Amino acid sequence: MNSRFKTLRVLYTDLKKSVFSLGFAACAAITAILCFTSPGFSDTETNRAYSVFEAILYIDWQTLAKEGVSGMNLIFGGLYGYCNMFMPIIAALPFVTAFCNERNTGNIRLNIIRTGKMRYYISKYLSAIISAGAAVVLGCIIYAVVVYAIFPTDSDCKEFRVLVMPYEERGVKEFLGFIPGVFMYGAISVLPAFFLSGFVKNHYLITCIPFMLTYFLRVSLNKLGQSGILDKMENVPFLLKNYSAFYPDNMILWNSGYDFVPTMLIYNGICVLVTLLSFIIFMELRTDKGE
Repeated sequence: MNSRFKTLRVLYTDLKKSVFSLGFAACAAITAILCFTSPGFSDTETNRAYSVFEAILYIDWQTLAKEGVSGMNLIFGGLYGYCNMFMPIIAALPFVTAFCNERNTGNIRLNIIRTGKMRYYISKYLSAIISAGAAVVLGCIIYAVVVYAIFPTDSDCKEFRVLVMPYEERGVKEFLGFIPGVFMYGAISVLPAFFLSGFVKNHYLITCIPFMLTYFLRVSLNKLGQSGILDKMENVPFLLKNYSAFYPDNMILWNSGYDFVPTMLIYNGICVLVTLLSFIIFMELRTDKGE
């Protein structure tokens, strides 16, 4: 029992360092700001697309209501702007600065001796993914509050909508189901940076390399989907057929019921375990305990 309490106390200390840090605040603020770069309104007459921020500045409220642009729908699409490109960097901010400073100053050895090796590794890992997920959720909530206050509600859109089409209403229940997906998206986005922190000291490399790898993955998946290769294949391999499972931002669709969701959850679960095991192995192989 004492061992469990000690583990929780170490985790609480690491979480407190991450949550009450400039990196956590920066992660939440940048997430909220980048959410406003997501698609907000498309003008079919001028063939121009507006971001959420541009829609706030240039499109009047009644036009948005007539076109069915509700605040709730924009909330669910907030992470599809520049967020999905820069999320590997943003999500690492609460964790990477404190960890790299701890290593570069030599305090890591003292902390490992004080807490124990396995307790130290697991605590760092859990605090990294929890703080990343929580910061991204906080950023999305800030964005949601602003958008919901400014844009028309679903009821307004149903009242003013000019197109004779069914309108999907979303409410608090759907939003509460959306939040766990946002948390998981933030949590898995920090995994590449945490993996690199096991053997890389430079915090610039730890944040920039995951950005490049994620960009390469996204471009490759986009080309796979747009090439039409899958349509020409008679027997499409299972993983290729479910290539959408490998988009990190699709974690927010965890409760959508799409065919790729089970594959996505299994894949990301494997990534979570592999990252932890790899970090432990890298740290154990160092005779200087990570310095």
